[in-house]
Amino acid sequence: MIRLRIPFAAVCAVLCALTSFTALADQDGLPQLDPSHFPSQLFWLALSFAVLYALMAFVALPAVQRTQEQRAETIERELAAAQAANEAARATMAQYDKALADARAAAQATVSGMAAQAARESAAKQAAQQQQLAKRLAEAEAKITATRDAAVRDVKNAAADLAGAIVAKVTATRSGRFHVS
Repeated sequence: MIRLRIPFAAVCAVLCALTSFTALADQDGLPQLDPSHFPSQLFWLALSFAVLYALMAFVALPAVQRTQEQRAETIERELAAAQAANEAARATMAQYDKALADARAAAQATVSGMAAQAARESAAKQAAQQQQLAKRLAEAEAKITATRDAAVRDVKNAAADLAGAIVAKVTATRSGRFHVS
């Protein structure tokens, strides 16, 4: 198909000029209403209609149709790309959410493990301290018992000595009363 790149305005200008030249030829009235000019006017009407129809059908409308098809293809491509980008973003977001949940679970497990380890260490230290305190308490009780026993012995000895001294003194004093001199 041969493509004519004649501007539509130029064709209209040529047709108008041709019809105005024929109209100027007769100055006796309105030439368009003169029946003798009807055949030429009908000829130019048919010719201009045919040329305009051909230009519209084979040049202007196919160009508009190509432009619309290109725009539709561009829109479809961009919509497909946007859909793909949206799906990729959703997949990335799902991966991010999963990684975040995994990281939180791992952090929670680590914290729980550390808390359990700290509790075990604390319990072990507390048990060791309890044993040490029990041992020290037993030693202190043994010392207290030994000191008390020693004090009781000392008191008994002191009481026996005192009793003996009292008895000796009483006996010595009484024997002195019986021995009046």
